Parts: sequence; structure tokens; C-alpha cells
Amino acid sequence: MRVAFVLAIGLALLLGGAARAQDSYPNMLGTWVGKGEGIFVSSPGARKHATFSSVDITVVINQQEDRRFGGTITMAKGTQPIVGVITDDGGVWWTEPGGFVEGRLTDPDTFEGCYLRATQFSQLAACEVLKRQK
Repeated sequence: MRVAFVLAIGLALLLGGAARAQDSYPNMLGTWVGKGEGIFVSSPGARKHATFSSVDITVVINQQEDRRFGGTITMAKGTQPIVGVITDDGGVWWTEPGGFVEGRLTDPDTFEGCYLRATQFSQLAACEVLKRQK
């Protein structure tokens, strides 16, 4: 009986430690600036050449609660809202109108991610490196 009690306490401490580790998500608050580099093709399946482009990006994260965050992304075509989450293994995902970004922090102030969008009219793939402004 005593061995079972000790094992139960040990298991509870182990699981409690894992739960606490999941609660310590990185701070995403701030202004992140960088450049996205992408490739675009209209009319998927058509024999058109793809267009390569780059765009300046500013992401402002002004809300965060544990793993959830929100803010805006600004590019040449204007500003749009974003909402995102941080996974337990350190991945960072956010959605914006028309697509989503998947990436991760390579250090506390550097985000690397990629954006994908596919519709019946076009395809776009782009990656960006954003640095948090101090």
C-alpha cells in the first residue's frame, strides 16, 4: 500500500511539472519587422510562369494570454487582423484572412515562418524572417 501511495505522489508531481512547463509560453508581444519572399501563380494547372516577389512585413502583437495571441499584419496592400497560438513543442501558428502562417521562434526576438494560400484561382507560398523591434 505504501509503495502505491509513493508511486501515486511521484506520478502527480511528474504530471504537475509537465502542466507547468506548458504554461510557460514565449512572449510574442511587440512589433515584428522583416521581409517575406514568395512565389505566386495564377490559374493553378495553367502553363504560366510563376512570379517571384518580396514584401515588407510588420506584425504587431498587442494581446497575449498564455498560448493565444492577436494583433495585426501590415503589408503593401494594407493592414489585417491575425490570431494565433503557440504549440507545446514551440511551434507558432497564426491565421490571417485568406491563409495561415506556420513557424517558430529561432531565438526570443526572431520568428521564421511560412505562409500558404491555395484557391481555385491562385497559389501562393512565401517565407519570412521577422525581428522583434526593441
